[in-house]
Amino acid sequence: METLHLTYGEVMDGIPYRNLVIMQKDKLHVCYGDKMVEVTDEQMFGKGAFKKG
Repeated sequence: METLHLTYGEVMDGIPYRNLVIMQKDKLHVCYGDKMVEVTDEQMFGKGAFKKG
């Protein structure tokens, strides 16, 4: 409720619960830790990825 800057009346009477959940998911959240880089299957499992020595 505080993170979306809504009043008690809006939360309890005005806005349906389903919409509140969607609003919470759409809100930006702070992320901590390492950044994950998305790679394609070709990059991960491409030619020579598992060469035996």
